[in-house]
Parts: sequence; C-alpha cells; structure tokens
Amino acid sequence: MRTLAGRYSLEDCVLDGQRWSYWRGYDGVLRRPVGVLVLEPDHPAEPEVMAAARASAAAEDPRVLRVLDVLTDDEGTCFVIEWLTAESLEDLLRDGPLDEREAWLIVSEVARALAAVAPQGLAHGALAPHWVLRGDDGRVRLLGLSIAGALAATTGPARAEAATAAELARRDAEGLGALLYAALTGRWPGDRADCTLPPAPLQSGHPLRPRMVLAGVRADLDDVAARALGLPGRGSHLVDAAAVADALDTAGLRWRGAQAPTQPSDLPGLLAGLNTVTTGAAGPRPRRRSVPLVVALLVVALLAVPSYVGLRSLSGGTAAPAAHPSASASASATPAASTPTGAAIQIVSVKDFDPPPGGNGSENPAMVKFATDGNPATAWMTVPYFTADLGRLKSGVGLLLDLGQVTDVGAVSVTLVGLGTSLELRSSTTWQPQGDDYTPIAKVEHAGSFVTLRPVAATKARYLLIWLTSLPADGADFRGGIAEIHVYRD
Repeated sequence: MRTLAGRYSLEDCVLDGQRWSYWRGYDGVLRRPVGVLVLEPDHPAEPEVMAAARASAAAEDPRVLRVLDVLTDDEGTCFVIEWLTAESLEDLLRDGPLDEREAWLIVSEVARALAAVAPQGLAHGALAPHWVLRGDDGRVRLLGLSIAGALAATTGPARAEAATAAELARRDAEGLGALLYAALTGRWPGDRADCTLPPAPLQSGHPLRPRMVLAGVRADLDDVAARALGLPGRGSHLVDAAAVADALDTAGLRWRGAQAPTQPSDLPGLLAGLNTVTTGAAGPRPRRRSVPLVVALLVVALLAVPSYVGLRSLSGGTAAPAAHPSASASASATPAASTPTGAAIQIVSVKDFDPPPGGNGSENPAMVKFATDGNPATAWMTVPYFTADLGRLKSGVGLLLDLGQVTDVGAVSVTLVGLGTSLELRSSTTWQPQGDDYTPIAKVEHAGSFVTLRPVAATKARYLLIWLTSLPADGADFRGGIAEIHVYRD
C-alpha cells in the first residue's frame, strides 16, 4: 500500500484518466478518509493542475470538496482532497434516469455551488457525472473544481487553448445542462470520453432534447437543459452557472409547488420525502435519511426568524437572537434560555484556532467570516473528525475573538450547528498561543442550537476563545459549527 509523507495511505482507486487517478485514502494523523488525486511523474498538465488546486483551495462554498494538501514523491504529484462517502451521479444513473424532482435538486445544488464561487474567479471547466457526488444524507458535493478543467486541457486541441473567464462560464453552463439531461434521461449528451452512460441520440449533429428521448419529462426542466446546452430553437442560451441556477429555481417553483432551495443546507430536507432505492457498487440499498441533520437545519432556520417585530440585524444590533434551550448546561454556565440584554461589544476580528502539536494551525479559515456575518444560515465549520472528541488528537478547536481592548465581558451568545456540541468560553487579556493558556470562564455540555455563556465571576478580557471540546455527529463523521457569535457587557 502506498503511503505519502508517512501520513496518507492510498486504499482504493475510484477514478482514472489520462495519466492520473483518484483514490480513496486515509489520513493516519487525523484518522479520517480523504481523497487523493495522483498525477504520474512529468504529467504535462502538472503546472496547470497545481495552479488550479491552489485556486480551488480558497473556494468558500461548503458544496465544494476542497484541496487540503499537496505532496510530491518519486511516483508523482498528489493532491489530498476532502472526502465524502457517497455515490457519484454516474453511479446513480446506472439503472436509468432519476425521479425528476431528485434530478432537479442535485443539479440545482451543483449550479448554486458554481454560481457561488464564480465571483472568486473559479469554475469547474469539465463537468461530468463522475464529478458530482451525493452522500447518504442527501448532501451534494462537487469534486474537481478547477482541477478537472486543467486535466481536461490535455485531452484535445479545442481544450488546449487557454480559456477566458467567459468561456469557462459557458462551459460550466453547458456542463450543467448536460448533467440535467443525463439525470432526466439516463443518456449523456457530452463527449463520450467524459462519461460511460449511453450517448444521447443526435439529430443534425445536436442531441435530441430530453422530452424527445424520454416521454413525460416536464417541459420546464426540458427547457432548462436545452437552453443550457444551446440547442437550436430553445430560446436564449444560458451562459453561466448563475443563469442556470435561476432557471432551475423558476422550474422548481412551478413544479408541484416545490420551494427552490436557496442555501446548501436545504437539500437534505427536500430529499427527505424521497424513499426510492439506488444501486451502487455494493448493490441496491435504501437511501438513508439524516434526521439529526434535518432537525438541526430546521432549528437554524427558526433562529433566523425575528422573535418580535423590530428585531435589529444580528450583525450590528444590540438585541440578541431568540434563545433556544441547550440540551444540557453545566453548573458553570447560565442556562441557554437566558438571553443577554446589555450593550453589545464589537468583535474586532475572529480567527480559527487550532494550535499545534495536536492541531495543524488551521481549521477552515476561509469560513471564519460566516460566524459573524449576521446570517444564521451560514456558519464556520470544523473539518470532519473520526470521533466526537476530535479524534482524540487534541483537547479542542475553535474561534479566537479579539475585542480590540481589555473590557468587561458579561455574556457571549453562540448559535451552533447541530445538536450536542460541548464547548467552553475561555479568556485572556493578552494573546496566547495555546488553548490551555486561556482561562476557562464558562462551559456547556451537549448544547442545543443556541447557548449563552456567562462567566462565573466578573471578567475583563481582550481575547475570548470559543473552544469546542466535543462535536455532534455529521453522517459517519463528527463535525461542529458556529453560525453566529455576539458578545455583551451584562
């Protein structure tokens, strides 16, 4: 078994292409599965893939599986990527097309992910069903952002030319159309080298639209696929992922009165009503529903609703969000239902805090801004861990708040993702390098979605550490998150 840097072992090859392969691997340090893209030595696209990997690592959408590490040895260059235990869209289509609603949901998630990262200058560039993954809990993730396009640039003269931003946007729109076409018909309308599904039938060199391939396909979904693919006579061409996402939203609102999801977390709830059987490598198996995740998402959604008329913005008002009782609060913490009423203290900056030796110095830094953006539907998330106690690697992980100056701290309210997080509030008047260097002043065990942490004694601090010590389950892993933080003087 090949092992990289004494840490990442390659266990099973799940994809392969022209002088590259993609493996399910295992991170022996963090004790979790990872994906590993392996380029053979002297791969012609290595510089382009390396640049694409660096760019995609900054993707700020949770639906994108990001690059975590890059290593090079005598057997090639390897890119370590987040892993999701899932089936690809190609696997889901082995036995034929999907239910229309499920097809819409999956492609909508991919479209929104690409629309979200487009302002960062990111595109996929080579969408195909094997790059789209759907987990057992219904979450949809996109693999190969930017990287797949760089790999594809070596497969033909048309792709070998440097693509402009507009061309990449158009490719992604056409790729989304092809994904929707395949999901609705079980046929692939794109390059046959990109997919092993049966090819779409052609007329005058163009794929027949979905309704001509399979009777009963809804007209609105047929129209979105045809416009994204640029089929003749189908109306204005959809030229980027945002346009496709908007068109799918419209189709979803018209289709059986369904509400189009607007956040990544909406998908599992919308999938909860589906109870068909899919076929993967291990044969047919029922789709599992992630009940805890759905409940947590509903709670977060409820927290986003103002509890009384005139509630000020969570990002700058003095009123706190409506409290949600914690599951179990320790004696050193005021019950979560006790909402602060005093003046808010401005948080000057927030940073992820994962110090060595247990940590690696970084814990999803690109997502930190979501903890104080005033939107409870977005959150900073930890990476997945093998056990609730952070894989037994460290005592905690969290966010470090800088208040700008030493001040009296009376309470900190925290909106959490998931049910069952244990956390501590720690403080210091000066910056410290380790979690244990900050003084514990409050804690909650097995919290609900909203907690208020109050120091057991009068506290003056400039730095506050929200220290997660135990994480809730997230599918087969454990992962915590913080959606909102507010600090008060009372």
